[in-house]
Amino acid sequence: MKHSFLRFCEDPQPDLALPAGVQALGRASGGQLAPVDQGADWLLQLSNDRRGIWMTVAEGLRGVHVNGRPVHQVAMLRAGDSIHVDGRKLQLCADVDTRAPTESAPQQDPAAKVRLVLRGVGGRHHGRGLGLDRPCRIGSAEASELRIEGPGIQPQHAVIDVVNGQVVLRAIDVDVLVNGQPVREATLHGGDQIAFGTQHRFVLEAPAAPVPPASHPELDAAPLPPQRGWASRVPWLLVAAALLAIGLSALLAFGQR
Repeated sequence: MKHSFLRFCEDPQPDLALPAGVQALGRASGGQLAPVDQGADWLLQLSNDRRGIWMTVAEGLRGVHVNGRPVHQVAMLRAGDSIHVDGRKLQLCADVDTRAPTESAPQQDPAAKVRLVLRGVGGRHHGRGLGLDRPCRIGSAEASELRIEGPGIQPQHAVIDVVNGQVVLRAIDVDVLVNGQPVREATLHGGDQIAFGTQHRFVLEAPAAPVPPASHPELDAAPLPPQRGWASRVPWLLVAAALLAIGLSALLAFGQR
């Protein structure tokens, strides 16, 4: 599970870890956003549960935006989202895999690349899906597989490729935000959000990793119940049916006397 935290981009506050549970933000004495205790007046509440991270906006509060879209009550957040509230900017961040891809190629499903999709969630490519069956050059140049434009976008901005079954992002001249954190190179995983400039946001859609069966050591170590002869091998329903048949036969025999 990724470690999520909230970054205060304009206030001198340390990053706020977001473990399971609810964290509340309100106005500090100096007017800046800061964590507040439960029960105190709050502007935002961030709830981290098994479904993800949810943001609740205080009743009557206006001017809250996530990635430029207004939020009035509740919004589900994704790592990398930019939040504006009370005139200040927050960034929801999460761990980024900056390790180099492994050299040994794992066993691959031939259709694996087809199921790797870069999905637009902000900017002019919102809703568009781009398959990663070949290297994807990103930038403002006309030859780019994914052409984006705007402030800070370079002609050759970044490249996303699949190396040994792993999706690798390489920024060329400027940092790229992955899950809210600036990187030059990263191995991407399903659900990672990539932001180019201030407008263009994408999420990597990938097949879910196989989940190993749950391990219960205390149950694995428990001794097996003792065998009980023939009764352990005959379902109890069959035993009950046999006893019932014997009883009915006895009643019929008694009635014929």
